[in-house]
Amino acid sequence: MRLILMVTMALLTSVAGAQYKGKVFVDRNGNKTADGPEKGMAGVAVSDGQHVVRTDQDGNFNLPGHAKTRFIFVTLPSGYKLADKHYLKTDDKVKAYNFGLLPDPSSAGSSVKMLQITDTETDKYNDWIGNLKNFSKKQDISFIVHTGDICYEKGLNFHANQVTAETLGKQVFYCIGNHDLVKGAYGEELFEQLFGPVYYSFDAGPAHFIVTPMRSGDVQPSYTVDEVISWMKNDLAATDKNKPVIIFNHDLLTYNDQFVLKGKNDSINLNENNLKAWVYGHWHNNFVRKSDKTGIQYISSASPSMGGIDNSAGQFLSIEIDKDGVKEIKPHYTYLHKHLVVNSPSGKDMVLIKDGALQINANIYDSETMLKSAKSIIYDEKGNQLAATALAANTDWSWSGQVPSAKLSKGKTLTIQTELSFNDGQQYIQKQEFILPLSNHPVKSAENKATHLSLKWTNNVKGSVWKANPLLAEGKLFTATIDDANNLLCGVTALDAKTGKIAWHFKTRNSVKHAISYDSGLILCTDMEGFTYALKASNGTLIWKKDLGMKYLPGYVSGGIAEKGIYYTGSGAYFQALEVATGKTLWTNKEWTGGEGTPEKMTIAGEVIITGSNWQSLFAHDRKTGKLLWKRSDEGLRFRSSTGIYKDGKLYITGLNTLFIIDPLTGKNLDKIEAGYEFKVMATPLITDKYIVMPTAKNGVVAYDLKTLKEVWNRPTGNALVYSAPYTGPESGTVESTVVKHGHELLFGASDGHLYVVNEDSGAVLQKLNLGAPVFADPVLLGNELFVVDFAGNVYALKIN
Repeated sequence: MRLILMVTMALLTSVAGAQYKGKVFVDRNGNKTADGPEKGMAGVAVSDGQHVVRTDQDGNFNLPGHAKTRFIFVTLPSGYKLADKHYLKTDDKVKAYNFGLLPDPSSAGSSVKMLQITDTETDKYNDWIGNLKNFSKKQDISFIVHTGDICYEKGLNFHANQVTAETLGKQVFYCIGNHDLVKGAYGEELFEQLFGPVYYSFDAGPAHFIVTPMRSGDVQPSYTVDEVISWMKNDLAATDKNKPVIIFNHDLLTYNDQFVLKGKNDSINLNENNLKAWVYGHWHNNFVRKSDKTGIQYISSASPSMGGIDNSAGQFLSIEIDKDGVKEIKPHYTYLHKHLVVNSPSGKDMVLIKDGALQINANIYDSETMLKSAKSIIYDEKGNQLAATALAANTDWSWSGQVPSAKLSKGKTLTIQTELSFNDGQQYIQKQEFILPLSNHPVKSAENKATHLSLKWTNNVKGSVWKANPLLAEGKLFTATIDDANNLLCGVTALDAKTGKIAWHFKTRNSVKHAISYDSGLILCTDMEGFTYALKASNGTLIWKKDLGMKYLPGYVSGGIAEKGIYYTGSGAYFQALEVATGKTLWTNKEWTGGEGTPEKMTIAGEVIITGSNWQSLFAHDRKTGKLLWKRSDEGLRFRSSTGIYKDGKLYITGLNTLFIIDPLTGKNLDKIEAGYEFKVMATPLITDKYIVMPTAKNGVVAYDLKTLKEVWNRPTGNALVYSAPYTGPESGTVESTVVKHGHELLFGASDGHLYVVNEDSGAVLQKLNLGAPVFADPVLLGNELFVVDFAGNVYALKIN
């Protein structure tokens, strides 16, 4: 017994004797070496992965080490950046672990700006990297955080070479994701070789930031949650209690508002440590919410390199932090450079005179800077200036203004010149021609003998519109807006269908992403947090509001459906049927849960309600009882985005690369089309008397013969302005909008920002209007009028002449 005790004491002495000494200093000459005259910095926190100490008055520190010490790392203080890395790998030959710091004004002050990127999952260089670099430089960003899934060996090595402080010009901090735990001596070995420790902290501005690792992943890590918690306790004990705390992780590690992080034997209550926000990725979606109980914000973003799993728009986030926590969040969509489209006035079709003024509407966006001001000037054929006006911002895309029309010549070619001034000092000028019509009836040109669209009215609903299709009821047009940043611009808006004048707006708690419904005088919708609203269609009065009980991620992105006094909404354990008049729950699904939100609208197929969950199954329930009738996860049906359509007793619905014709009662295939296209879009198949017409993720729209199921034509579109379909990026002609039929013509909006009119039999383009912003929502026909809403929040009413 005495011998065992002596050996144990010897081992403990050995570990304790592994002292790690060093110095934190101001590297004034930038040579990364602690030279004699360079002063040490007092009070800087340094860690060995468990213990945390602060440097003495000369900048020196001494750490005891522990059994798993692989790095010594410094908590970067506010107002400084690193001369080299924030960590040094331990080595018996190293006598001193010295960290040089350089002054950094962008990290000082009462607030600090940062960028979040996540789930880039690539080993290919593309424009989004340049967007980050240039945006960071122009907007005085302090640092960039990548919240994980870099992805696998190729992605890890690519990012270590191309997405670094050296290449981007700003400090870059990495979190480890589940797909970053790869084969090696232990799951995080390669990550550590390239990026250093998987948990650490730094200060910037008034705040303390903590990077934490994923619990588990593709390969088992060597660290435990208890070890992370133990270090976090020591790190926070060495931190000013008044500093707001922001935590980065690849996932949201706690699903309740109490933010108590639990391991096997240890736990930490982050509510008691001034936690203000948890910033994460993993879900490939755009979702921000704020806890009512704690005030802590959940901040999630999709990838900047591609579309999200739930068809979220590809983006990166800029986040400003002050003493109170999150001050402001902004999404920034990638791949756009000095993008400007004046969609009215344009040509002969998109010209609008209202109350004696020419309406000007422009969609403007740049991924690397912010627009400071815009103005438009009207010239006659001889170059004489006739009118000019400044444009005002409606949303982060849409700008508008008007000029008096009295001096503008009708029937003659005029020029509109639009001048942009950006925050980075750059200027951009664009000219285009238009013709003021002689009357209210547009000129019918020789090339447009069939369907001819012309603008009747346009207005902006002051927020982005994702998949909330225009809904016509009681003489009004309804749509819903999203705000995946600050939850301020989200809600339901009603417009007068004849004039476009806004009748009312109702602010919702979070973004309403998908289709809204109408039944018995009420507008019904569900937001990203699972709150359902019933609004009086006539005036927007809230009749009832119901928390569906969404207790886990991801956010709700599907579209509910109402019929015969019942509203079907929710997903998984909170998928339910509600009485429209009262909000009373008639039944709740108890037969499946999990997966991810699928951006489809539910489909009523006779007495069956069809819904789904990504990574899981397509589900069919008895619409009266909620009983699960069947589910399918085969043939690509477990991962899908499209809404089904029920016609002649058959369900038409897509999987990844297959269009299925299914018996809705049994779930069995009646037939199918195995296509060479990706159907990962939110659109619904259009079934005509001759064709099945389906939008695609990369190749525009394709039509199949209804009888033979053979491909008839394919109408490619331009590359998407904003990528949304899962894993799509550059060179993808995405169409998220459902195709509608008018006579012998088909009409649809595309992610390239255009509105298309094509021939039903050939797919030939008959008319193409450039709106300048992606169209995700389905267009709606009412007689000879077409209603369209774009991602910039512009609503268009177009005459079909």
